[in-house]
Amino acid sequence: MAGVLSACGALVDRATANFARDLERAVVNYDEPGVVEHGLPAFLLILEARREANPDDADLLRTLSSLTATYAGLFIDEEAAARRMNARALNYAERAACIDGSVLCGAADLSFLDFEQRAEMIDSTELETAYSLGGAWVGWIAAHRADYAALADLPKAELLLQRVAELSPEHDDGAVWLYLAVLNSQRPPAAGGRADLARSYFERAREISGGRNLLVDVFMADSYARLMFDRELWVELLDRVLAADPDQPGFVLANQIAQARARELHAQTARIFD
Repeated sequence: MAGVLSACGALVDRATANFARDLERAVVNYDEPGVVEHGLPAFLLILEARREANPDDADLLRTLSSLTATYAGLFIDEEAAARRMNARALNYAERAACIDGSVLCGAADLSFLDFEQRAEMIDSTELETAYSLGGAWVGWIAAHRADYAALADLPKAELLLQRVAELSPEHDDGAVWLYLAVLNSQRPPAAGGRADLARSYFERAREISGGRNLLVDVFMADSYARLMFDRELWVELLDRVLAADPDQPGFVLANQIAQARARELHAQTARIFD
């Protein structure tokens, strides 16, 4: 009987993990942001209930981290709520790393030199762990951007994403380069930002995604072109987004949101540059 119950439990856990991955695929390919905005919270609660029942499922934790961070980044404007959701996403990613026995377990508390040594130990078997943690960390830092202690973690998060890009340059259809581009274009040089690197990272992200991820050009306009006060590039990027077909597998939701944001930014052109 114990063996039967164990097998049933394993089937339920596998079904939950499959459902979580299927949900993530459905979300990114849904073409109505309003439906995702209002519907995803219910599914997050369902997955949270499954996590409570099976707290050692690292794959489920990583999916929860991704979906929570995505929801916070796309739909949450209220600062306190954004901080809470990004903290939850980071906590999921950190716990997944420890469950996997990763070298990144507890690494956030290390000095930068010690963290750097841990990052160098990451190999291809830990790519998903490192990417999940790095992406959630960046979201958490962005939500706490008024906190200098949080900003002090930026070099660690950037180093982690650089390691992912080094090991797998095309990871997540090039989104790792988008993270690095935004990090370098939103920080002044005194804080380690490099505009020249930012532009090359944006272009790398566009190249790897084959131009299918329209958020690349929106972020490049809003972060890099605005920083460089380059009106011609700003208009070129936004026009390209608005003229593109948003119905690209894996990017449908992001592209709908990218085009809406591009329209908002385009309308602000004169105010920003004149």
